[in-house]
Amino acid sequence: MVIMVRNKSVFVVLLFSLFLSFGLLCSAKDFPGRRSEDDPRQRYEDCQRRCQSETRGQTEQDKCEDRCERQFKEEQQRDGDDPQRRYQDCRQHCQQEERRLRPQCEQSCQEQYERQQQQQPDKRFKECQHRCQRQEQGPERKQQCVKECREQYQEDPWKGERENKWREEEEEESDEGEQQQRNNPYYFHRRSFQERFREEHGNFRVLQRFAAKHHLLRGINEFRIAILEANPNTFVLPHHCDAEKIYVVTNGRGTITFVTHENKESYNVAPGVVVRIPAGSTVYLANQDNREKLTIAVLHRPVNNPGQFQKFFPAGQENPQSYLRIFSREILEAVFNTRSEQLDELFGGRQSHRRQQGQGMFRKASQEQIRALSQEATSPRGKGSEGYAFNLLSQTPRYSNQNGRFYEACPRNFQQQLQEVDSSVVAFEINKGSIFVPHYNSKATFVVLVTDGNGHVEMVCPHLSRQSSHWSSREEEEQEEQEEQEDERRSGQYKRVRAQLSTGDIFVVPAGHPVTFVASQNKNLGLLGFGLYNGQDNKRIFVAGKTNNVRQWDRQAKELAFGVESRLVDEVFNNNPQESYFVSGQSRRGFDERRGSNNPLSSFLDFARLF
Repeated sequence: MVIMVRNKSVFVVLLFSLFLSFGLLCSAKDFPGRRSEDDPRQRYEDCQRRCQSETRGQTEQDKCEDRCERQFKEEQQRDGDDPQRRYQDCRQHCQQEERRLRPQCEQSCQEQYERQQQQQPDKRFKECQHRCQRQEQGPERKQQCVKECREQYQEDPWKGERENKWREEEEEESDEGEQQQRNNPYYFHRRSFQERFREEHGNFRVLQRFAAKHHLLRGINEFRIAILEANPNTFVLPHHCDAEKIYVVTNGRGTITFVTHENKESYNVAPGVVVRIPAGSTVYLANQDNREKLTIAVLHRPVNNPGQFQKFFPAGQENPQSYLRIFSREILEAVFNTRSEQLDELFGGRQSHRRQQGQGMFRKASQEQIRALSQEATSPRGKGSEGYAFNLLSQTPRYSNQNGRFYEACPRNFQQQLQEVDSSVVAFEINKGSIFVPHYNSKATFVVLVTDGNGHVEMVCPHLSRQSSHWSSREEEEQEEQEEQEDERRSGQYKRVRAQLSTGDIFVVPAGHPVTFVASQNKNLGLLGFGLYNGQDNKRIFVAGKTNNVRQWDRQAKELAFGVESRLVDEVFNNNPQESYFVSGQSRRGFDERRGSNNPLSSFLDFARLF
């Protein structure tokens, strides 16, 4: 009797355990963090386990695992082609960005999602076409199947054939796009800056040397670009530099003061203000704003070693260190005519006061101190024959219409401010959905910084082949010589260099290279540029718009060059008489119809293929 009761108890416990296990399994798919049956990775692992437990022999197991691998890759590919899934993954990636960069990142995700949505009908047509070739028997049935696919997914039955060449090129660029962006010698991602000072109240970061990115940029390797950011109510320690510098304020309000060997200059600055800091001048800054950061783009032209510069701080403790403390105590006591104790107090500082003020290049300041620093400062306006500063945005725009504005200051007009650095400064804003038309510079190489918004750039380059342009350091000199010889042999052959642009990115435009900039559909694109070696009187030549260069050619030259009647050349190049410099991306008519594209802009390089 006792044994029966015990057996019944065990049976009840086992039965209860089975029900409990079944309930947990049923609810597992809803348990947070557990992978569901829809997870390709989970299915792949299950498939691998079945291969190990159900197959006989190593050969059969290997074949089974290969099938699991192929199935997993196919599912990954399908997931990669799903715009909604890629959009969600992109937005999750944006959460890892800094808070101020997330809006631009999410905007890029949205634009990519919209482009993929526009491409879906064509992809579905190709998938349908592939199924016809795989499933149908006989040429007639396959032909009928393809016709039904075309009727279902393409309004124009000949659209696919007419676009075939264009699509192949675009798909090739899309597959290589991310890799090309990284290998693009003219494009610098915002993370290409190296931080020299990163502190609680600000940071100072310097772009890598140009020639370190690619030998094609060695001609501008003596210049360096940097970004200085100071938090609200922050003071930047006095320092001098072994380089001629140009400051351009891109955000915030502040005061820049510097002392030359003759006098002191002090300026209240705002976005658009350009200040030249002579080499060796001691400069200090203050952010006047209570909420916004003060952001300054800095162009350096070193005077000692090309491409290398250093800052020297007369006041500081550890990082930065005061350079005065490096001199021997005997020298300091003699030149300052003071006691050793006073020197220790001056350069060592009281510990409590030092903790209160903090250490580093950036120091928190009171509003009273900030106001006092700005009392004697002047506000730069337009062009001035004297002084070291001017407001670029107070000038009359060089080019302007309803689609954008372009401001430019050249060394010949701003000699005291720009001639020593041999650089011009430009700032331009492209309205959303608009284009700064294709053009090239006769002598200056422009380093362009994205200050706001996003978009993309396209440039013609004769130096890059379709293969990778990277090599090991051991082969660098030999590879450079071979590429230079190859450039000469294939003169007249070009490659399109394209890069997506977001705030903080940099793009280099060498002299003579045709280029165009395009703003996204959702936000204006703001850019700042330094035109290096612009003391040589650079000219900007436009190849589109109502002032384009081709309009001035002789009739016979047009016919001989393009191989068509000059009338057709005139119709194309004179087809936009109302707009110049900046045009709307929506103004194109026939060209989009040729390509069947819904994008606001297709490459201006495609224009040449029409002839």
